[in-house]
Amino acid sequence: MNKITLLFISLFVISGLHAQTAQEAFLSLPESMLIDLNVNARKDLVDLYQASQEAVVENLLGDSVSIEKMTPDYLLLKAGNGNLQIIVLQMVNDSKLYCLIQTVCAPVCDSRIEFYSVSWKQLDTYTFITPFPQTDFIRTIDNSPLPDRVFMQYIYLPETSSLQQICNTPQSLSTEDQKTIQVLLKENVKEFKWNGFRFTGD
Repeated sequence: MNKITLLFISLFVISGLHAQTAQEAFLSLPESMLIDLNVNARKDLVDLYQASQEAVVENLLGDSVSIEKMTPDYLLLKAGNGNLQIIVLQMVNDSKLYCLIQTVCAPVCDSRIEFYSVSWKQLDTYTFITPFPQTDFIRTIDNSPLPDRVFMQYIYLPETSSLQQICNTPQSLSTEDQKTIQVLLKENVKEFKWNGFRFTGD
């Protein structure tokens, strides 16, 4: 990563240093990004979790929402058939960065990963991660086409500060097609590690 890119990132990340933990990120998350759960409901969830009680509230859609895990650098929020992961990433220049992973399982799990400054300025995803293509999970034979719809799930593991990319595309196929593609699978999980600049894969 060149010096200009690092300086560009630093300018956005350093601004808004008031929010530095996953809890603070959750509470400061703009309502436009979590329209069904207002700030008061979020505060109730945090209070319940910190009191070691069942951290569950009802959102504006009438669905149950719960905090499943919260550490200084990580928060896992579950709602209906999906979840939201908030990750606070430490940069090498002592600033911090937010990574948000939204996953919906309907029924096959598929994720969207985004990066933000601590003042909620959206940053370019590919500056911080280069996802593995589907061809790294599924091999082709005689130029046979891969499924058109790609399902990739991302799971952050706070205990090891690693990020898993899981290829769920085979699960979206019919039972017969799943048997066919099974022999073409290389592996279904790839792992990234955060190096202070970006997630790097094996």
